Amino acid sequence: MPQEQRYCVLILDLVGSTQLVQDLPLGLWSEVLGEWSTATLDLLWGWGGWVQPLQGDAALACWPQDQADAAVSAAHQAHSLARGLPFAEQLNVELNLRAGLAAGALMALPGDQPRLCGVPLHLAQRLCSAAQPGETLMCSQVAAGLEHDPGGQDSVLSPLSLPPLKGFEAKQCGGELGFFRLRTAHTMGAGQMKAG
Repeated sequence: MPQEQRYCVLILDLVGSTQLVQDLPLGLWSEVLGEWSTATLDLLWGWGGWVQPLQGDAALACWPQDQADAAVSAAHQAHSLARGLPFAEQLNVELNLRAGLAAGALMALPGDQPRLCGVPLHLAQRLCSAAQPGETLMCSQVAAGLEHDPGGQDSVLSPLSLPPLKGFEAKQCGGELGFFRLRTAHTMGAGQMKAG
């Protein structure tokens, strides 16, 4: 039986891709998507992420839970990367991301290419869907791996109240789940991305 391990999961999603695929000729859209995919994979690998197969206009990577700072740094950098891709800029196409991070136990399903299963995958997806363009949202387990006082005076995180997330309503209402928003680059000082 496969062993359960604790991971931090990052899901990145291109905002507005359904509209872009309709607005651009398919050949141009495929080049934009290809440029984003290649740059994003390089970024995630560069931060030490275990990258799972791309899901169209979304990316998924995992880190050991004690490396949550690398996952958050990758998410933070991915926003800037998406906004600055050369081919997309040539076309005057503005790319924005939203990101969700969750941590907890995962297992690899057997097969030629291991696929993961576990609650953090679902929670990261719900957080990614709840994020506004340009936002990175995370659960309290990820935040606790980053800072001693998440949301405190010197924090790069802001506490966040979210409407009930599908499948997680009971844990939210019972106070078992807390959420944070990563402050944007404009509001953070130069040294603030380091783990607390």
